[in-house]
Amino acid sequence: MRVSQRVQYGGLVVALSGFGITRLFVAEAVRIETAVPFLLAGMVPLVAGLALTVYGVTLAIGPFSAEYADTVARWHVLGVGGMVVVFGVTAADQFVRSGGVGFMYQSPLLVGNVLLGGAIGGTLTGIRSGRTVRQRQEIRRSANRALLVNRLLKHEVLNAITIIDGHADLLDASSDGRSESLGAIQRAVMRIKSTIRDVGTIAREGTPSKRIDFEEVVRDVVDELEAEFGADVALAVRGGDAAIDADDRLALVVRELLENAIVHGGDDVAVELSSTPHTVRLSIADDGPRLPEGQRTLLEDGEFPEYDDPATGFGHQVARLFVVQFGGTIRVRERPERDAGTGGDTETGTGTDTETGTDAHTGTEITVLLPRSGQREVTVETVGLSFPNLTQAIVGGVLGGLGMGVFVHLSTGVLPVIGSLYGLGSPLVGWITHLFHSAVFGLVFAAINAAPRIDRFAAGPLRSGLLGLAWGTVLWFGAAGIVMPVWLSLLGVPTTVPNLSLNGFVGHALWGTTLGVTYWGIGTLDVTERP
Repeated sequence: MRVSQRVQYGGLVVALSGFGITRLFVAEAVRIETAVPFLLAGMVPLVAGLALTVYGVTLAIGPFSAEYADTVARWHVLGVGGMVVVFGVTAADQFVRSGGVGFMYQSPLLVGNVLLGGAIGGTLTGIRSGRTVRQRQEIRRSANRALLVNRLLKHEVLNAITIIDGHADLLDASSDGRSESLGAIQRAVMRIKSTIRDVGTIAREGTPSKRIDFEEVVRDVVDELEAEFGADVALAVRGGDAAIDADDRLALVVRELLENAIVHGGDDVAVELSSTPHTVRLSIADDGPRLPEGQRTLLEDGEFPEYDDPATGFGHQVARLFVVQFGGTIRVRERPERDAGTGGDTETGTGTDTETGTDAHTGTEITVLLPRSGQREVTVETVGLSFPNLTQAIVGGVLGGLGMGVFVHLSTGVLPVIGSLYGLGSPLVGWITHLFHSAVFGLVFAAINAAPRIDRFAAGPLRSGLLGLAWGTVLWFGAAGIVMPVWLSLLGVPTTVPNLSLNGFVGHALWGTTLGVTYWGIGTLDVTERP
């Protein structure tokens, strides 16, 4: 998967834990061989457990940072673990008193409810903790902005004033070298003006975000810096629409990163702009010295250096500050020698200087990932599907599940057997678990659809419906044809393996087609006017 589509494993922990806990709710109904007590005492916890499972899947593939997902997962595990400890202490006490721990298997509904309470409580605590972490990050960004403004004023303005003062003394003492001193004074004055302008841009509150053509911004900055430095920048634009939601300081980000590459990065500077369904990607590569570790940490993690380093300037601090504010992230990698095109062992592609035995300059590639216009649902280092995508998937999956359920139930009457996955043949449980699976597999469909090639293929209702049909066919063969009968066999229900029926295929085809068309249709409803 690409960076914007990777799975957050913390979400999978929540999903698997929630799914496992739901198994305990129906154990009581199976034991007493009737669904009435289950409907009275177990239905709400079952629905809550399945909802927790859906949330875990959403957390795994949705627009959440890894830090946020891991925070929620840790608190979820702590909540469940705390309840397990309580049961452990209770079991130990009962064992000492009576020589057994009967409550553990005599009251599975009690065990499930307690564990579910711990799981939901821990998850809600994790959500709040994750929001707190995000707020701390915002506070840190504000502090970094104030620190950067202070450093710019202290370093740039004071240095320029020192130059002016020194050359003024020279002019006062002698007429020799007057033209050189006047030139230095003029350059220092221009430097002060430029610094004051940049400080004003950095210090002010951002204007409301608007839809900006990133490609146009990049082309303007490249043309400007080529003229200013006499450089030759190789620019490549790939993909389609590169619009993002930002403000006028987006150009400052591009300028600072590109100027740094031109000034410090050697002669071979390349810029590439590309788009994915959810992000716009800007890569700036050079063949100069490797980026110092402190600068790399600054760009990737936002750790501002403790002290000023005049040798590195402030461009990377400016870039990091505003990329994060625009909802993006920055990645840095060393370019392989074969990409950089300078030095090293050209046959093996290594970056080692054969005469000195030290690493040759391999160059650096800095990549900025920004969410495309309309995708900024979370502010910092977001990954995965957007919230509208998740809504499309759940609604499409449930609607497809309703259509499939009605067809299968009317044609075969076997829909309630889905409840056997949970140990029960109740029609109500069958419908609930069927719609639950429909929503989960709808989310998986959305994750598949996020792949750039598949997203380009499913560019209309017909193609999206065909993609859904293909996904439904896969589930009919794999999940319904093999996994389901194997599970039923383990529960003691005689079933052939594989169990591939025509009615089952038609039902899954109906589900998948409905999912695909609905997913596409809801996605076209975003008609919000943009400036």
